[in-house]
Amino acid sequence: MQAPTRAMEAIVRHANQWLLWAALIALLVVAAAFCVSVWQATPSMPLYRNIILGGAVILMLVFGCGLIALMFYSRRKGYDEPARNDRTRRE
Repeated sequence: MQAPTRAMEAIVRHANQWLLWAALIALLVVAAAFCVSVWQATPSMPLYRNIILGGAVILMLVFGCGLIALMFYSRRKGYDEPARNDRTRRE
């Protein structure tokens, strides 16, 4: 009696996973189609705006990589360790 119940649970779980993946892929397709339609409906940007946008992207990458490097540096140096008291008590 246990085996058919487990088999049905596995089938239902598998079907739920397929439904979830199908819904997520459908949402991705709809979002991509909307983005493409908006992109085609807008006029192109002038060159100076593209240069400003590229500079902003580069600055964001530099700052992001720098902050992540600082995080790894502080972790390796032990700055992220919990506080502890090594002093002996005075009486």
